[in-house]
Amino acid sequence: MGGESNPIDSVGIIMHHTLTRSMLLCLAFITTPAVMAEGSVARALFASDILDREPIDELGDVIKVEYGEIQRVYFFTDLREMDGSQVSHVWKLNGEVEAEVSFDIGGDRWRIWSTKRLMPGFDGKWSVDVVKDGEVLETRSFDYVDEW
Repeated sequence: MGGESNPIDSVGIIMHHTLTRSMLLCLAFITTPAVMAEGSVARALFASDILDREPIDELGDVIKVEYGEIQRVYFFTDLREMDGSQVSHVWKLNGEVEAEVSFDIGGDRWRIWSTKRLMPGFDGKWSVDVVKDGEVLETRSFDYVDEW
């Protein structure tokens, strides 16, 4: 008996290894939602106005300069699972930062918006980055076109 292995012990070891692997696999699946719970941008769009916390329309990729008028463009975002975080809208014109607006997120679904007043002479490629903890979550852009 000294050099022989017990078949019952071998089965026990195999079951132990299988159980250990299964537990580790389950832990991987359990911890994955915690990573996903960092939040997401459900919607991000440009609008001409916001009414009752919702955009009234969605502006296209091109907005034309209206002489003698100041156009206000709203950037709306619908955020999910970011309660307690801070999120910023970073407005850029041709890649240069023009404004940064920060928001404290107070719920699992939080709708926020910022605005930019566009006047003649502000034409070019506008973009807004949605930033959380230094990471760009979403970017949207439009061309502000002067056709005169």
